[in-house]
Amino acid sequence: MKTVAAVVIDKMAPLDLWGPIQAFQVAFATNPDEPTKPDSSKPLYKVITLGEAKGPVATGSGTGPAVMVDHSFTDDVDYDILLIPGGQGTRDLVNDADFIDSLKSACGKADIIATVCTGAGLLAKTGILDGKEATSNKTAWSWVLEQNSKVNWNGSPRWVDLVDGASQTGIITSAGVSAGIDMALALIAKLDGEQVAKNASVIMEYSRLTDPAKDEFAYLCAKA
Repeated sequence: MKTVAAVVIDKMAPLDLWGPIQAFQVAFATNPDEPTKPDSSKPLYKVITLGEAKGPVATGSGTGPAVMVDHSFTDDVDYDILLIPGGQGTRDLVNDADFIDSLKSACGKADIIATVCTGAGLLAKTGILDGKEATSNKTAWSWVLEQNSKVNWNGSPRWVDLVDGASQTGIITSAGVSAGIDMALALIAKLDGEQVAKNASVIMEYSRLTDPAKDEFAYLCAKA
């Protein structure tokens, strides 16, 4: 079982966090006799939350709902995947040197780093995306570009997958909000097989997009 550490930040977009979390939580091993029927007794992922300090953190515009942080960045906790959401709160955090340093350290403990929306802007500030292709929220595109010119920003795809399937290490970044669900399911497909991702999308009753090149919102970059 892999552990996903979901970073919780003040004023984050709720679906940036809960969309991917839902996908990971319904990813089960397949039934050997009937692959289209997942074995709910064998979950493939455990999800924990990670932040600057333990306790409730307000999402959205800051009025809630609140999300509980299980572990602080300084806690001795292991995980395989670090999920970084975006949202309004990223505007302040990109200028918070202490937070960026903590985030960079947290990234160093993960095999895979996944960002949703403007969470890519936070990751860009750590320098980890330098020289790498990445995408982010299309309506905040101009702001994202300002965070680090060393990143090869690509506004066309719905997600950019730099995860190596063999070593199961790397980085994956998605566009805004709901794109994080497609990204998470794509990552699940790469790590655990296409049938696991299909089963998860059925459990979610979610019409999954499987082609990252087909982002109908890419045109918004020109208006951001």
